[in-house]
Amino acid sequence: MKKYKSDDKKQEQSILEEPAVAYGTVNYFALANNMITKDYIKSTLTTSKLSLAELMEIIPISIDTYKRKTSFGSPVTEKILEIEEVYKKGLSVFGAGFYLWMDADNVALDGLAPKKLLTNSFGVRKLLEQIGRIEHGVLA
Repeated sequence: MKKYKSDDKKQEQSILEEPAVAYGTVNYFALANNMITKDYIKSTLTTSKLSLAELMEIIPISIDTYKRKTSFGSPVTEKILEIEEVYKKGLSVFGAGFYLWMDADNVALDGLAPKKLLTNSFGVRKLLEQIGRIEHGVLA
């Protein structure tokens, strides 16, 4: 029988420096507790084509904090991973047309532009559900 040492020291959190898609099979649950770098956020901005102002409305930090820091805790990591998951799924289903879809008002989403739903996890779930429905041809 193998014995395990009890380590009371708090382990240093890993820092995500590359987009989660670089990790192969993405386990967002495991990654969400890590810290995230500003470079990672910038790569997500590039992928999503969100402006910095739009991103600041979504993630739980101010623009001043964003400018001052180089790494961020798990609340920011979680939001960035949610954005990344939506865009990864959407781009795989729609292709480049996904960017237009995210900006257009959508009847299935109560008349809102899908991009507006990125502000909280309920909206993200609704977006992923809607993208999944479109992917499988279930439009009603």
